[in-house]
Amino acid sequence: MAVARNNLATTGTATSNGTGDSSPQLVLDGQADTAWIGTAGEDRSVWLKIELPGHTEVKEVSFTLDLEAGDAPESYAFQKWMNGIWWKIAEGDFTGEAEITAEIKKDALVDQVRLELFGVERVAVTEVGIFGEEYEADLTELRAVILNQSGFNRGAPKRFTAPNVADGTRFVIRNVRTGAEEFAGRVEGEVGDFSRFDPASGDEFVAVVGGQESFPFRIGPWWMERVSYRNSLDFMAGARHYVGTTKSICTFSWEWRDGDFFNWALQTLIAQYLSNPAAYERMERTIEYVPNGQYPNEYAGLWGALEPPAEDAPDIVKLIHWDADVKLSQRLEHEHQKAELAHFLYAYPAMAKWLPQQNFDAVYAYTKAVWNKPTVREDSTTKYDLSEEHNLLALKTRLGTNKGELPPGASVMPNLMMYEVAKAQGESDADKYFAAAHRQMTWMIEHLDWEDPMSTKGQRMSEHLTMRAFAFFYQQYPDRHPAGLQEKIEEWARVAVRRSDNLWDFRRFTDDAEWAPLGWNETGNILGFPAAALAAKSAVKSADLRQRLDEIAWAHFDNGFGRNPLGRHSSFDGPREIEGVDLGWFNAHKGGIGLLEPVPFVFDGSPKAEHFPNHPELGNFGWTEGWVQFNIAFNAALAFAAHDATDLTIERIGENEVEIRLRAPLNFDEQVTDTVTLTLRNSQGQSMPVVLTEESQYSRYLSARLNVAGRALTAGNEGLAWRLGDVISTEYGRSYLKKTASLRR
Repeated sequence: MAVARNNLATTGTATSNGTGDSSPQLVLDGQADTAWIGTAGEDRSVWLKIELPGHTEVKEVSFTLDLEAGDAPESYAFQKWMNGIWWKIAEGDFTGEAEITAEIKKDALVDQVRLELFGVERVAVTEVGIFGEEYEADLTELRAVILNQSGFNRGAPKRFTAPNVADGTRFVIRNVRTGAEEFAGRVEGEVGDFSRFDPASGDEFVAVVGGQESFPFRIGPWWMERVSYRNSLDFMAGARHYVGTTKSICTFSWEWRDGDFFNWALQTLIAQYLSNPAAYERMERTIEYVPNGQYPNEYAGLWGALEPPAEDAPDIVKLIHWDADVKLSQRLEHEHQKAELAHFLYAYPAMAKWLPQQNFDAVYAYTKAVWNKPTVREDSTTKYDLSEEHNLLALKTRLGTNKGELPPGASVMPNLMMYEVAKAQGESDADKYFAAAHRQMTWMIEHLDWEDPMSTKGQRMSEHLTMRAFAFFYQQYPDRHPAGLQEKIEEWARVAVRRSDNLWDFRRFTDDAEWAPLGWNETGNILGFPAAALAAKSAVKSADLRQRLDEIAWAHFDNGFGRNPLGRHSSFDGPREIEGVDLGWFNAHKGGIGLLEPVPFVFDGSPKAEHFPNHPELGNFGWTEGWVQFNIAFNAALAFAAHDATDLTIERIGENEVEIRLRAPLNFDEQVTDTVTLTLRNSQGQSMPVVLTEESQYSRYLSARLNVAGRALTAGNEGLAWRLGDVISTEYGRSYLKKTASLRR
């Protein structure tokens, strides 16, 4: 291990008060032979301001001068921006050295740093450095065959990248235990595809090209879900504000530490549960409700407005309850915060067995009261707020930035959900919500330009909200959605597919030279992209386009798990926490607003634009810091992967049997025989439970056969009337993410 440190300044934006012909950005380019040259005013001082993508802890600062091109200053000062004032964090007299380094005695949590030089008329600065914690840099040599280090799902795309390998080169998939070559293929476009390889085995495999081999991996019925479901919930539990791994009260935070107002945790947790309820209901219960009264006075009122969930509620339901409780307790008014509550109300019937009716009643009363409130209290937002107003019935035409704070279409699903909730509550004005959603979607169809990356990848980890809104409107209102909606989805898909035509199956920022937004840690966009791609797939009619969406969706899961130019998993702790991961991210960020270092399953970093198409030699540079929003985007991807993979059928088997067959992400442990209980209903509303059992050790399917006995169906001691012309039906999943099947006699 070698000790290393990132220069965070390289991810920033530089400005100055000095006049000059060169750009201040030259002080951040890492090139000693370029300099910003500025001329001071009458006060003989000049400053350079570096604005970083987000807050981070700074421990050391530095600058380098070109003393031949500019004057030597008398003194210098570094300052941080806090509460509207510049505060000194380091200062000193100039002693003649061209390079000055200053240690900050008390770590500064900042997103803006200013260097001020005094006693000069003309100054030339070649570099400015801003440094955080030192870390041990893992210099493990990169493998020549690069893929998902953990493993792959049976039935899903399986691809690897072999940089600089010629087309037609033979590759094999070799069993590590037996040494046998179990699959062979050819590399095309520096990519090897072994999607057809679906062994029913618990063995490890390696991909081998020209004598070079990948890290070992496994292939399971639902491998990604196996290594992610529990971890994803443990992360969310630990990242909770006030009651997670720390009791600290953090800035820019409400429900989750460093959550900010553009936090989609509530809707993505709900989507996870709705897409695969049995998987989350069977998990070990690890979360206990913590009453607000057990905390000191400064925590009073931060949560507790909702009655507690049932003690035996699944962890995911308790996390959903936590988010809604904080929103209601603190009366959060930002358009994004209150919009999230619509997801809670819409999904409440699926969780009613664990959540008191008071929860629905209180959230509905509050949400209805503030829905079209145009203003927001200062304590409900942060400086990143670009919302022009907070009335959720209003047309939203402003797009956010690479920060991810204002994705297009964020109000569509919430308005459609409020429409359904208001109808169920007998509200006479329920149509106002549908009208607002229809108007918003119509505007997006007419005005969003998918060729403009700020409509897609430029929305960073929030991009999935846009395509999920399109798919939701299309699927839930097939006869009432705006004209051109399906065509707009397919247009998005074609742009995404076109920009993914490369050795990583990686959706680029633009068609040309730009792979990713410069300077940003875009981990959440990579991990959230499968949610957008698979949502779009649900409305795409072309079989070829659907297949390619599948490939690039899973390629982005793979990217986070090591199939990228650096060959590393996005989590520093991946090798310790995730089954099968060999090489984690270079380092984890220490400190920060989120205080995520002790939280499991943190996605810390991803390759930067400069690492593409294949520059691992650049190593670790740029921004590295986990963020709750990155994991939230991954949660959305898990939800839509489950929904996309789930399939449910009811078929007649001969004269005397009916078979119900379910494919769903449930077989995580091949040593356990899984079961799931579905409810079968007839046309009269009568029902009976049916237990489906895993078909074999490595199967993705569970099934049950029922006997046809006269005018009834029977299963064990259960029976259900089924007369001529009658329809039986069942479902798996809940609400808008359920799959259904039916059969007429």
